Amino acid sequence: MSRPSPGRVIAGLASKRAAVALVASLALASLLALVPAAFAEGDDLEIVSNNVVSDFPESVIFRVTATGPDPVEEIRVFLRPLGSDRSTYGYLDIQSGTEVSGEYVMPIDSAATYTPPGSLIEYSYEVRDSAGRVLRTEDQEFLYMDESLEWESISDESGLVTVYYYGDFVEKRAQTVLDASLETMEKMGDVLGIRPAEPIRIVSYSNYRDMARGLPFRSQAVREDLQTEGMAFPDKRVIMVLASEANVTGVVSHEFTHILVAEAAGQGYAAVPAWLNEGLAEYGNIDQTPQYDLALRYAIFTRRLKPLWYLQTLGGDPEDITIGYGHGKSVVEYLAARYGEAKLAELMAAFRTSLSADEALRRTYGFDQYGLDSEWREALGLDPFPPPGDLRDQLGPPSGEEEASEQAPAPGPTPLPDATAAPQPSGVLPAAEEERERRRGSCNASTGGAADLAVLGLLAGPLLAAGARGRMGSSLRRWRARGTGTRGDPGGR
Repeated sequence: MSRPSPGRVIAGLASKRAAVALVASLALASLLALVPAAFAEGDDLEIVSNNVVSDFPESVIFRVTATGPDPVEEIRVFLRPLGSDRSTYGYLDIQSGTEVSGEYVMPIDSAATYTPPGSLIEYSYEVRDSAGRVLRTEDQEFLYMDESLEWESISDESGLVTVYYYGDFVEKRAQTVLDASLETMEKMGDVLGIRPAEPIRIVSYSNYRDMARGLPFRSQAVREDLQTEGMAFPDKRVIMVLASEANVTGVVSHEFTHILVAEAAGQGYAAVPAWLNEGLAEYGNIDQTPQYDLALRYAIFTRRLKPLWYLQTLGGDPEDITIGYGHGKSVVEYLAARYGEAKLAELMAAFRTSLSADEALRRTYGFDQYGLDSEWREALGLDPFPPPGDLRDQLGPPSGEEEASEQAPAPGPTPLPDATAAPQPSGVLPAAEEERERRRGSCNASTGGAADLAVLGLLAGPLLAAGARGRMGSSLRRWRARGTGTRGDPGGR
């Protein structure tokens, strides 16, 4: 496949640009959502007012006033964040009467309940009175954003990708973000074997101070060394990006590829290891920088390179995380050069029905992560690692296994088995406890609800100083140049 040069925009992209849809400040998020025509089992119950307010970044508040001929005893709000297959519900705090007003506060300020700006929340209401009447409203959507900023938007002509931005003289930068997304989608759609159909929203920030208010919790140790420039939330189909940086095209492209990888892997996305997820994101990056290649060379020179199957998650210090990115990028490039890009689409399809990365790799290529790691190392002129069993005795279990054994399932909001079922005992949904932060090295959010660290703002330190080692560089160039898409002898053997 012809790889686009950095910063290049595909021909005809400008003709696909949508007309700018200026969305008046955050009527977008504080939207007085008048209830549409509702259906009811009792004709006299009525919701006379309803609004939804973003108390960013703490919560979303749902307020309702309802009337009826008999005392209204209960109002529930049913909630389903876009991308979630589970609905939850909460009870509004009301005092029984023929006219009642109340509110429900949806918390989003913990690791377990975190919701990124740009998320769509689907909601509806159910009102019950003492005579047994029931009023149920139709589903509505609320766009959760930071109301302190005056948002505008720009979309492609199909409405598939929308970029939200704010501030004076930044529309051109928003167009750059949109163009990078569309070019990445054009480039990686065939590689991953998909054509996205569901909308993707990109929240573009003009400075890091504004962006930091909307980011999930991260450990202080990591925050001191890395600045988040981009973060993807595949389950919400949302990307946050710092558009003021010079490398915004590459950041957007990397994060957008994460959304595409999640769609390609489907329900098997949780089994996609970090090395593959980040490797594909850099393979799809239309404006790559040399930092990850340099990090890989540094790791080989200093003997810090880990076995591939130990990179199910990326953790450790910032250098370890960046090395993991470079390792994954190089392995994905090897797979594409050695076996052809079409196999990458087959691999993603295999994840949809596989329980692990090893199973998906065996079904696609005939080897597991150990076999792939051994091939890749040999292609670079390195000795393979000992078998996983032997290495486990020396290094302990891979990080994913270790975390799984230590981490108990975190309690979550009450799932909704049936939106029309009889009401549960009165009360508000129990607050979910904080989840321990997982997969710290991934720059996209996990599909389980708690978000992960974005690690694109690298303070490279000694990595860039390591420089290119001639023998290593020639090995990399050798198998890249000889990749023909066939199962012939890989370069470097």
